[in-house]
Amino acid sequence: MIVGSGLVDARASKFTTDPTLTNSESESMLALGFPGPIPEQPAIAWVRKRRIAISDARFWISAIDSVQYFHPIGMLGENAADHGIGIVDGAGCLGSGMVSGMLSGKRVLGFDLETTGFNHRVDRIVQYALVGSDEDGSHIRVQSLVDPGIDIPSDASKVHGISNSDVKGKGEWKKHHDGVFELIEGSVLVGHNVIDFDWRFLEMECLRIGVEAPTPLAILDTLVISRSFQIPGRHRLVDLCDRFGIAVESFHDAQSDAGATMLLLWRIMTAYPDRFDCEIEDFLSCL
Repeated sequence: MIVGSGLVDARASKFTTDPTLTNSESESMLALGFPGPIPEQPAIAWVRKRRIAISDARFWISAIDSVQYFHPIGMLGENAADHGIGIVDGAGCLGSGMVSGMLSGKRVLGFDLETTGFNHRVDRIVQYALVGSDEDGSHIRVQSLVDPGIDIPSDASKVHGISNSDVKGKGEWKKHHDGVFELIEGSVLVGHNVIDFDWRFLEMECLRIGVEAPTPLAILDTLVISRSFQIPGRHRLVDLCDRFGIAVESFHDAQSDAGATMLLLWRIMTAYPDRFDCEIEDFLSCL
């Protein structure tokens, strides 16, 4: 289910000049509790879970090829219900959490792309990232460079820092499709301007090689959500992160943006709990 039409909001929000270490730090996320119906079929299943409570948590998102650990703050899965679960990286315990009703028991993935340009009909993907949690609460972090099969314009390289030499030997989209398909199929996909930008690129890459695009359970576009909620101020990712107290040193490395968008969604859910007190299908239909 894809709902919303969010136009590109200051296209520069999809690119940056410095894909360096990003530090996204949450201070204290309030408890959310959303009752819901017992699932009637797996395709729309979500279960009664009480709360997400993540306090004093922090996660780090590093640039390409330098990451050692990445454990995003996310829905910890059906099996973690009603138990404090430590979120741990190589350095030690970072926080604890419980599942949220609307997204519990689902694979929830932040999704972001970097590309050779803005036109999905002619431009290509050069980097993708999927970060989040699986249905059982296990963490997912997948990111890779992609050989676009065309030269990366210098203007694009200036903003996302990816050059032709970086993508040499990384494989064109056909090499990456199966893994991406498996993760996205049936998941809740979270992104910023994902409907009008990232998703269009993904569909076009699939069309070019004659394969089926994955079908997510739902797409939560934080640009569409922020506009629908009439959150004050500009709705670029950088501006929303600043408004919700998410410290990000650099945007537009795909992995950095995917993680920042995940945390932005949790902050919005915390600030507007009544808006999320429903099934995910009903939530999307109201945007």
